[in-house]
Amino acid sequence: MSRKKRKSPSRKRPAKKKKEPKPPVRFPALFSLMTVGMVLVLSARVLDGETITVYDLAPYVLWTGSTFLLCSMFWSGGYQGPKALPGAILALSAVGVLVRSRMAGTVEGLDGLALWVQPLGFVWMGLAWAASRRGRLEVWRGIGPITYVLGLALVAGLLMLGNRFRGAFYGPGGMTPSELLKLLIPFWLAWGFAAAHENWRDRTIWNPPVLNLIGLCLYWGILCALLVLQRDLGMVVLLSLMLLVMVVQVTRSWSWAVISAGGIAVAGWAVLQWMEHGARRVDAWLDPFADPTGAGWQVLQGLSGLYAGGLLGTGLGGGRPDRLPIAGSDFVYAVYGEELGFIGCVILLLLFAAVIKQAAGAAQKNPDLFSTILGVALTAQLAIQMFVNIAGVVTLLPVTGIPLPYISQGGTSFWVASIQFGLLLGIGDTKSK
Repeated sequence: MSRKKRKSPSRKRPAKKKKEPKPPVRFPALFSLMTVGMVLVLSARVLDGETITVYDLAPYVLWTGSTFLLCSMFWSGGYQGPKALPGAILALSAVGVLVRSRMAGTVEGLDGLALWVQPLGFVWMGLAWAASRRGRLEVWRGIGPITYVLGLALVAGLLMLGNRFRGAFYGPGGMTPSELLKLLIPFWLAWGFAAAHENWRDRTIWNPPVLNLIGLCLYWGILCALLVLQRDLGMVVLLSLMLLVMVVQVTRSWSWAVISAGGIAVAGWAVLQWMEHGARRVDAWLDPFADPTGAGWQVLQGLSGLYAGGLLGTGLGGGRPDRLPIAGSDFVYAVYGEELGFIGCVILLLLFAAVIKQAAGAAQKNPDLFSTILGVALTAQLAIQMFVNIAGVVTLLPVTGIPLPYISQGGTSFWVASIQFGLLLGIGDTKSK
């Protein structure tokens, strides 16, 4: 007799455990690098004969605490944007803290309340990310027209009430409220281009949307005229180049870049020639040796610092930032290059490139048109600021006074950059499919 095969009882396979998502930022790695950097910075200051106190540890402690809280916020909030972007931004901030800590005590303005600039900036970054992620930025689209009016009121108010220093206008306590234009104007332009996208799309400069172009030129002319009266030429350059990038993005035609860039260059040259301090900057750029102890002093000292740095640099503490005018802001790249050399400069540029690439990619992938255009504008600002600042130090361009994001000394500029980075993180943090 044939035996019937008994069916073996089915065994249920244990359910596979879901892999927990990796945290967007590896805080231990950042913490370790920051610790090594701060030890080197403080050691260099001790070798210079300084006495290190608990107060000198404040930048390190504040950066560590605020970075940990920000990383925890990304982790608990389920950040789903580009994985490398938050880490690259925080690494850039660590470099800035180390550079400014190195110059503390030797460069004016890098002590006291300046220590609170970075942690407060991280607060703004976290709030901007939370307010713009997962499509929330679309809610803010309606403030576009208001931001232009606020921008004009801000510049006009500075002209009437601001204090003039080194050819520009400043608010109380040396603040630069005009830095807020880096947020207000991109919002206005993104709103306008998104609303009239059908008119601008696939239009070359030879076949422009006439009415839209006339309106844009009129509004832009008013803004630039007020900025010229304020003598904020750096802001005019930054915003105009940002506008050019946005037009190319919306129209998908490089014809705008070729023609408009030439027009911007000619207009900039004319304004610089008309303004006395602008003309001095151009002369110092063309021939710094003509007045080596006057107008050309900054340029020559910056080049001297870079030359002294060579390939590997003089080492932390081996430079002389006290000999360089405006070392904490306009010429911070020269200080960095002197002590860390050509290799250190390349690493910094690669870090900036990583942030720009990740931010641009995140903006392009956002399904919302307004968010995409705004993300392109903010990324363009970051790239332009980096290029113009460094180009001024290495004499590719005249010095414009534009800071190096997250590296240069600054209060308002640092907080505005933090909000920009937060918005870029939010634009990249779209809804999962």
